[in-house]
Amino acid sequence: MTRDDQDRLAAEHVLGLLEGEERGQAERLLASDGAFQALVEQWRSRFSEWDNTADDAPAGDALWQRIESGLEAQPARAEVRPATPARQGASPGLLQGLWDSLSFWRTVGMAGAVAALLLAAGLGFFAMKASRQPVLVAVLMSEANQPGAVLRTFADGRAELTPLGDMQIPHNHSIQVWTFPDPAGAPVSVGVVQTARTVLLNLQNLPQPHSDQLFAISVEPLTGSPTGQPTGPVVMKGTASTAL
Repeated sequence: MTRDDQDRLAAEHVLGLLEGEERGQAERLLASDGAFQALVEQWRSRFSEWDNTADDAPAGDALWQRIESGLEAQPARAEVRPATPARQGASPGLLQGLWDSLSFWRTVGMAGAVAALLLAAGLGFFAMKASRQPVLVAVLMSEANQPGAVLRTFADGRAELTPLGDMQIPHNHSIQVWTFPDPAGAPVSVGVVQTARTVLLNLQNLPQPHSDQLFAISVEPLTGSPTGQPTGPVVMKGTASTAL
């Protein structure tokens, strides 16, 4: 099971959407897999933050009194209604009792509120899932024609660079990521990286990235290029393609 599969399973477990084999699988992972337990706790925390954005608004005593008064007056009006429940085989006395029961309507109201909360949480989860899918992916190749890093762009404007293998950054230097929004124009810096790890890049002030857009990495001084253009050797480059 991939990390994304476990993430989805944890989220749907928290929402109570799992059934059958997937539900059993989630319960087994909860009992034996620390990483899965951590994912479940993360999703519980995220959903609790959404719940807390809406203030509780319990029904006041005056509202319940009006409801009770209306239910008490209902039998007189019920005498003139057609007895359709009786034709369906239901007991008129039982249905009338449910109709007049305040606890029954409170239960129905609570069930509706829970269903609405689950629907909102589920929509939020799938919207979040969609926002995490990359729009474009560029594999940056080294001078030896080996994959050195992967750059992914997302619909919300984020971009992420992930080194592959044992990327080395020369001592007292950095690597700087460049892109060419206009193939015939000058390169534009989108980030300076000083540690070989996954980092976020800044594409916010650039046009929307497009397929075949060129990205490149050069070696620069520790704080980046002093000229705003590449000054060191270009060690990786690659073009973006639409993510599958």
